[in-house]
Amino acid sequence: MSEATDQPIRWHHASLTVRDIDPAIVFFREVFGFEPIFIERGMADDIAALTGRPGLICDFTQLRAERYPLILELIAFRSEIEDIPPADPLPWRPGAGHVAFHVDDFEMTVARARAFGATVLGHAIDFPGGRSIYCQAPGGAFFEIEWLAEV
Repeated sequence: MSEATDQPIRWHHASLTVRDIDPAIVFFREVFGFEPIFIERGMADDIAALTGRPGLICDFTQLRAERYPLILELIAFRSEIEDIPPADPLPWRPGAGHVAFHVDDFEMTVARARAFGATVLGHAIDFPGGRSIYCQAPGGAFFEIEWLAEV
């Protein structure tokens, strides 16, 4: 057994970077049922220390939904000394990531996500036992909607 597996390691959260946390909170609440556990605005010294980027500031929230065993963090960065690049439209670049949600009603969830401002990146694919689609939420974060015949 490796040393890493000997230690008690537990999953805590997944984080998505967004332009502004407020519209992103609304989106993930309305589409997937997430509610903020807390919201912190204007974190400066700690985020600059964590990232090694002087002048970096962030607003962030951690959210929880009753039906998912996941804490979702949304974080919006700004800087006093450098421009923050726009959201990357390409989810396949190194550093980009996404979260995936298994849903009971694929078409309804995709329609709801679109109604609350999500952009569908391509088109849905069918695979043995399921269906999947990639989307981008308001604020730029990537997510996947997935339906599985047997969960």
